[in-house]
Amino acid sequence: MYRYRPYVPERAVEYIKQVLESGCLAGTCENFVRKFEEKLSEFTGIKHVIAVSSGTAALHVAYRAVGVRPGKPVAVPGFTFVATASAVLHCNSIPIFVDIDRETLFVDLADLEKKLKKYNIEHVCVVHIGGVPGPVDEVAKLCEENNITLIEDCAQALGATYHGNHVGKFGKVSIFSFYPTKTITTGEGGAVATEYEDLASIIRRLINHGEERRYYYIELGYNYRMSEILAAIGVAEMEIVNILVENRRRFAKVFIEEVENRVSDFVDFQKVPKGASPAWNLIQIMLNIEKIGKSRDYVLQRLRDEGLQVFTVAYPMPLPDTPLFRNMRGISDQCPWKCPLNRIDIGADVFELPNCRWVCERVLSLLVSPAFTEEDAVKIADIFCRVIRSITS
Repeated sequence: MYRYRPYVPERAVEYIKQVLESGCLAGTCENFVRKFEEKLSEFTGIKHVIAVSSGTAALHVAYRAVGVRPGKPVAVPGFTFVATASAVLHCNSIPIFVDIDRETLFVDLADLEKKLKKYNIEHVCVVHIGGVPGPVDEVAKLCEENNITLIEDCAQALGATYHGNHVGKFGKVSIFSFYPTKTITTGEGGAVATEYEDLASIIRRLINHGEERRYYYIELGYNYRMSEILAAIGVAEMEIVNILVENRRRFAKVFIEEVENRVSDFVDFQKVPKGASPAWNLIQIMLNIEKIGKSRDYVLQRLRDEGLQVFTVAYPMPLPDTPLFRNMRGISDQCPWKCPLNRIDIGADVFELPNCRWVCERVLSLLVSPAFTEEDAVKIADIFCRVIRSITS
């Protein structure tokens, strides 16, 4: 049976022991937290990296830091994890959902451009789904031409590059997640990254109660700090991050080749744009349910019955189909729809996302563990192809 397991190096135990022996466990100690931030900065090539308690916290403070305001629109893809959009609601702002490209699963540039103009959008967040970089340079150019702030959600993409640049370097601010399924893990955790010193200062203040100096608070902030114990795990993980990324790449290469050679009529894989080097958090597979003759959920259950617990669905429905975003309630009864600043007439196009809907009906997601080998890739592909053939024969 195949299940997803994160890889935590033995050295993490040594580092955690050092933290415990020091007696200083909180993020305010800034020993392992700073080391972790420095390693992330060196690895990504982004000047300022601030460790936080989760990827969701990272999104929230990133939006706050770049000036996302109550009642104002933020463009986000309709095909993503909830935090990309729920963090907008935490700012009492309005997520304007953008359709995606069926092949890359990145935002559809034409739909984005149309909605930027229609809703007078000032902020755009793009997502590198599954650790596969999308053509973010095109979005960055569009944002620059229209004086729009670009945020990159790289939660699944630490280690991925696009035309030689680490993802996260294209936006004014970017975020990463260290949940157990991500490139590296701290158990829970995240980071915000930016080249701008002024933004980094705002972010550090926001994650520490809005405190400018000891017990002197100048704005409403949060306790989003990362603890020393989590950072200690992160430091150990960063010492082998290149190995973890390379393991995923080798696995993905073999798995995709095996499946394409045997059942290509029934599946398509997420397209990797030219110049992109993925980190492969997920392998996103689009099933040809018309040819297979069964639903995606039926295929998923058959795979799990065969012991492949590493298959899941990311994501089963467009975010705007869920009650949270149909109701669009922020953190007060008045926002975001009835905020005094809101003068936006939201149209049906925010909810009608045909490509998102098409992908959500077909997508099957393979969680890629850094512990998987090329031999595992062959075995998982063999079971996968056998199941597809048995259904379609």
